[in-house]
Amino acid sequence: MKAFFAALLTASLVPALGFAQDAMPTAGEAMGGGGDSNVVYKKETQYDFEADDVEGNLVKPDELGIQADQHGKTSSLIKIRSDFVPEMLKSVEDI
Repeated sequence: MKAFFAALLTASLVPALGFAQDAMPTAGEAMGGGGDSNVVYKKETQYDFEADDVEGNLVKPDELGIQADQHGKTSSLIKIRSDFVPEMLKSVEDI
C-alpha cells in the first residue's frame, strides 16, 4: 500500500517539474536590459535644482487654538512632592 501511494505521489509531481521556471535572471535581464555586460556607468552624477522655483502660499488654520470640552476634568490623585529632604537626611544618617 505504501508503494502505491509513493508511486501515486511521484506520478503527480513529475509533470509539475515540466512547469518549473528556468534559472533566475541576472539584474540586467530582470530590468529589461537583456543582460548586456558592456554597460558603462558614469562615476558621478550631478543634478542641478537651482533653476527650479517653488511658489505657493502658506496654509494654516484660521483659529489660534483648538478648544476641547472639559468634561470629566478632575483633580489628580497623585501628589507631586517638591523635595526629598527627609529621605536624603535618612540616607546620610546611615553612612
